[in-house]
Amino acid sequence: MSQFKSHPGKYLEDHIKGVLIKTKKRTDSKIAELAVLFHDLGKINPFFQEKLNPKSKASNFSYSEHAYLSAYAFLAFWLKNEGLFREILNLENVDKNTRLIKAIQILALIAKHHGHLPNLEQFFHVNTDKGNPLTRLENFLEAQKMLPLSDFLATELAYPHQPFSLDWNERLVRNFYFLQNRQAAWQVNALDYFLETQFAFACLIEADKRDASDLEDYNFDNKTAESSKFLADRLAQKFDGLSQGTELNRLRTQIREEAVNNLAHQLQRTSQRVFTLTAPTGAGKTFTLLALASEVQRQKGNLGILYALPFLSITEQVERIVKSDLGLEVMSVNSKARNERIEEAHEALEGNPTEENLNALIKEDFFQQTFDHPLVLTTFVQFFETLLSNRNSTLLKLPNFQKRIFLIDEVQALPPELYIFFAGWLRTFCERNDSYCILSTATMPDFEIPANRHKNYAREFFKDYQLPVELLDSQKYFDASVFKRYQIDWLSNEKTDYDALVVHVRSSEKACLIIVNTIDDSKRLFERLNDEQNVYLLNTHFTPEDRLEKIKIAKESLEKGEKVILVSTQLIEAGVDISFPVVYRDLCPLPSLIQSAGRCNRNNELAQKGETGQVYFFNLVDDSGKSRADLIYRDGLSNFLTFCRQKIRNSLKENEMFDLQSQFFRSLANDFTISSYKFKEGQSTIIEKVNKAEFDAVGSFRLIDNDFFGEEYRYYIPASREDEGFQEAKKLLEQAEKIKKNSATYKEYKPAKSKLEEHLKKMANRIITVRITQRDAKKEAPFHADEIMGIRLLTDLSDYSFEKGIKLERDCLL
Repeated sequence: MSQFKSHPGKYLEDHIKGVLIKTKKRTDSKIAELAVLFHDLGKINPFFQEKLNPKSKASNFSYSEHAYLSAYAFLAFWLKNEGLFREILNLENVDKNTRLIKAIQILALIAKHHGHLPNLEQFFHVNTDKGNPLTRLENFLEAQKMLPLSDFLATELAYPHQPFSLDWNERLVRNFYFLQNRQAAWQVNALDYFLETQFAFACLIEADKRDASDLEDYNFDNKTAESSKFLADRLAQKFDGLSQGTELNRLRTQIREEAVNNLAHQLQRTSQRVFTLTAPTGAGKTFTLLALASEVQRQKGNLGILYALPFLSITEQVERIVKSDLGLEVMSVNSKARNERIEEAHEALEGNPTEENLNALIKEDFFQQTFDHPLVLTTFVQFFETLLSNRNSTLLKLPNFQKRIFLIDEVQALPPELYIFFAGWLRTFCERNDSYCILSTATMPDFEIPANRHKNYAREFFKDYQLPVELLDSQKYFDASVFKRYQIDWLSNEKTDYDALVVHVRSSEKACLIIVNTIDDSKRLFERLNDEQNVYLLNTHFTPEDRLEKIKIAKESLEKGEKVILVSTQLIEAGVDISFPVVYRDLCPLPSLIQSAGRCNRNNELAQKGETGQVYFFNLVDDSGKSRADLIYRDGLSNFLTFCRQKIRNSLKENEMFDLQSQFFRSLANDFTISSYKFKEGQSTIIEKVNKAEFDAVGSFRLIDNDFFGEEYRYYIPASREDEGFQEAKKLLEQAEKIKKNSATYKEYKPAKSKLEEHLKKMANRIITVRITQRDAKKEAPFHADEIMGIRLLTDLSDYSFEKGIKLERDCLL
């Protein structure tokens, strides 16, 4: 029995023991422990063992699967060892349904550890593209009655138990139709069961892949203490050298010190895990958030930091602050972020293709896949979708979400119906995994569960729900004179058409930022203003490279005191460090208005002239007189606009916005509750899906709704006709697919796959995303001659320009 293999060159006994050690490093969960013991027992299957022999032919493999065989072995063990099962999981005083739930959790982990967490309703009986897995297993066991799985468990793994056989037992299998009389028992503690199952699965698959690749280094563990100390030292140096010569810097210091002191008090005297930081735009929230994280590290030990932001542009800005201003090592994980350590490992392997260099590359790539680093910077999509995921590759990150400090900046960018939901989810996750969370924005949502018909529904799901604790007396800072940087006026009491808006902008002697709700509107306004000097268009139809260049040009013009006109969509609203004396904003929800106004006189530079910034609010209409805002904020979202139409008045000062936003979020809480977010399928809510143990359904959650925002098309825009980036990607993809097809090992395939992934990141600054909705039917995506991995090559370079971006229609927009 000691000769059974789990992988080429690795004995099954050693692998299972290795996975167990690595899993216990992550969790003390007994369901994870039992799942690990059984997850690969099915590899004793003689056909699987034959498959590992490089001389064997595929036609001889017959039933060479192992996951369902391993799961059935657990069922047989459970039937013969129910008393031992109760003892291991401390289930002596619980009812039968609860015991069955635990067994089903383990069964799902074992059966699906090479796939994704399934919906637990009858998952063990679902047909696949290969037919019914249980039918195939039953036929296999009829011919293989003497498999020594029980003996292996007792002798090689030294796990004493009552011996079990693998005789087929249809009645036993039918016991595991999940929803027969057990959904009510699951629903009593649905969130805890869900998180327990998800995290145990994540720990199992992460440990399994680690051990299979002989990856013994833990970057997070090895570097967190050093990273924490370095952060504290560099922040101290930064703050000691910060000039207090301006009122704004003095106030930033006061905000930071008050927040840190209040957090210190909370950590010492309460068990609170989730906090909020509500401070005006331009108040230095990035450094304050890092200072707060450092305080948590000082009090609670070597916890890592995960900094999440809604947009790539802000992520890059924070990365520059962390790297350049503080000199910190950070792992930035998004579609554009290049990993220098992986690139260096590729160069080393290509220059010297040794086993040592290959292992170094695989290690660095695994660190990135699993967020195995003490300081990770990522996007909302990566962060929030991981929290709800059931996907194997996504959940590899989840074990490194424990012992973390989550810094969630610009939290208002979440869909409003998810504000309370994620506040409750994060609180429960943090309590279970020794983590902390700080939610930050200038426009903080109201996280109070409203006292209406949804109250019991929410409270039953998020047991002992507590509001996040605010770390600032925010009102006094919004009232500070330095944050009286602008006033808001309606541009007109009537609706404003394109021509009227253009006339007003032309009449201004100052630099202007115009923010509209749609890309079409930005293009139309740009066409009407393009005969002016220093007019630039900014939206997501430009490459990231060109967007950054346009912002740089606008900043240079602003520094020279020149009149520059920047026509933009909402992408400039949050986090972009730019300041205009005049900002125009089309009708929008209050948080968007406040974020847009944050680009006006951002550093209070106009105070030197005795002036304040001017924000013009307007209701843009098309040629038929229809409001353009109503096109975007329709259905239930129309209340957002109604609030602004009623509450925004002329001569509204910045310091009056804090009370106004409190009114807005209170009204919002009554319209959008945590039960409001619905999946298209069946219009069920996330909570309803969790209550039914539908992991696959919950895992289908996407932060960006394609039905609302449109079908996505990605284009690579060559920098010139000599740009061979796309062709190189195609070549690397072909090489990787060829190696995967002919390769017997992960190690042979992984370098090619990793090289392709890193090349795609190099291409990212020339890739744009175009979304076309059903209401945009007249548009057509630009012609493309080639496509790889969902990325199209723009064939006609005249369909893109630095001035106007990508061309979606053959006819003129006007």
